[in-house]
Amino acid sequence: MREAIRNILRRKLRTALTVLGIVIGVFALTVMGALAEKLNVLVAGGDDYFRTRIFVFEKDARSGFQASYRPIDRALVSRIEQVQGVRRATAVLQTLFDPDNTGGFDFPPLLTGIDPASWYDPSVQLRLDAGRLLARGDRRVAMIGADIAERYRARLGGTLRIHGVDFRVVGVLERTLTFPDKIAYVPLADAQAIYVADAPTALRYSTDQLATQIEVFPTDLANADPVARRITATIPGIRTFTPSQVREQIGQFTVVFNLIIVGASVIAVIVGGLSVINTMVMTVSERVREIGIKKAVGAPTGAILREFIVEATLLGAIGGVIGLGLGWALVAILNAQTAGSGTTVFLVTPMLLLRSFAFATLLGALAGIYPALRAARLDPVLALRSS
Repeated sequence: MREAIRNILRRKLRTALTVLGIVIGVFALTVMGALAEKLNVLVAGGDDYFRTRIFVFEKDARSGFQASYRPIDRALVSRIEQVQGVRRATAVLQTLFDPDNTGGFDFPPLLTGIDPASWYDPSVQLRLDAGRLLARGDRRVAMIGADIAERYRARLGGTLRIHGVDFRVVGVLERTLTFPDKIAYVPLADAQAIYVADAPTALRYSTDQLATQIEVFPTDLANADPVARRITATIPGIRTFTPSQVREQIGQFTVVFNLIIVGASVIAVIVGGLSVINTMVMTVSERVREIGIKKAVGAPTGAILREFIVEATLLGAIGGVIGLGLGWALVAILNAQTAGSGTTVFLVTPMLLLRSFAFATLLGALAGIYPALRAARLDPVLALRSS
């Protein structure tokens, strides 16, 4: 190892330029990887949250599985519960927590009105960090996600102002890094009053009948698609959104960002790999006589091969550490810039760090194989005659 370090320090400028090529590739891989890690967490959490139920919307509502701006009649709950395969149904009213914040890359903060008597379900995982869940008979109280609490500096027992209405915070949920972090849960009646105040004067339903979606919990989740078809066939003027559709829609985002990771990896391979190969080939050319002397005095081919591969691997490792550090620093700065809005765009995980460092080290080792083989196969007589 000492000899390898001494050898790569012989040409400091060349070594620096080689390491820079690896740094650029690993830097891109780290930043893009942190973006993809965040998305993967959102995807996994969103899938866990949404795949437990069927969503029912008004037929013309423009919505996937988030807030719809077209109301649906809450009275449909009792009719839906009579459909074969439905265990229970509950009305939910969901709208933007802040009309000026539509989310961008992340999920937008949402105000969600629920009926505590019918909404809670063992499949809906809501873990409290402090306080309690909403209960039957509550009014003007809120149970909030971690991002809502952080952005609006809301604390247990404090007041949170939503659409001009003050709510007392009775519960703060544990951070999940995904969808529930962005939700403020309030009693359905309070959400209905806010919706009416913000909506056009002409509404088809009375205030207490308003909902934006009906969430249906099937008896057997494996039969969600047939149950959804029966609901659509039984009740006109609605459309359903099933767990399989949730997975399909969420999966589309995953494909895009996985392609980003592949692109970043290709950049790292091209830039870093060519840099290492070029440097090691030049190193072999400059050290032909040295290699000839070593072989003449009995150095085995494996030792020569190992010497140059260790040097290339070391170059990759150094570039990997620097690239990781710079990428991590940029991610931290960008997350700090967006933290005030309750949004973190990047997520650095131990697996990402390990993967990026291993990638850089392996890249250096693989890129050094050809120059190492070239050095190990040199004829010692011809090498000693070279000038």
